[in-house]
Amino acid sequence: MSEMSVASHSRGMMPDVDGPLPAFVERAQQDAQWHAALSHVGYRRVRRVFARQLRESPKVEIFYGIERLNQWPTMDFVREWLKGEKRRNMARVRWTFLVAMLATILAALAFTAALTRWHWHL
Repeated sequence: MSEMSVASHSRGMMPDVDGPLPAFVERAQQDAQWHAALSHVGYRRVRRVFARQLRESPKVEIFYGIERLNQWPTMDFVREWLKGEKRRNMARVRWTFLVAMLATILAALAFTAALTRWHWHL
C-alpha cells in the first residue's frame, strides 16, 4: 500500500481527479438528484402526474412532472421510485396498525383484570 493511499484514507480526503467522473458515479449522482426531486414533490402528486403522462403520451420515456426543478428522470426511474415509495408507505402503515392493535389488546386485558378484581371485592 503506498503512502498516498494510506494518507488519503486516514484523513478522509479524496484524491484530485482530472477530467470527468466515471459514468457510474455520474449516474449515481443523477439518481440521487432525481430521487430527492421526486421526494420533494411528493408521492401523490408524482403518481397523479405520472398516470396522466402515461395516459396522454405512453411512448414518451422522459418524465416531465418535475421539469420545474430542472430534473428529467426516465419514466422507468419514476415507476421504480413509485413502487419503492408505496412499499415504504405500506410498511409504515403496517407498523402503525400493529402498534395500535397491541395497545388495544393490552388495554382490553388491563380493563378485564381491573373489572375482575373489582368484582371480587363486592
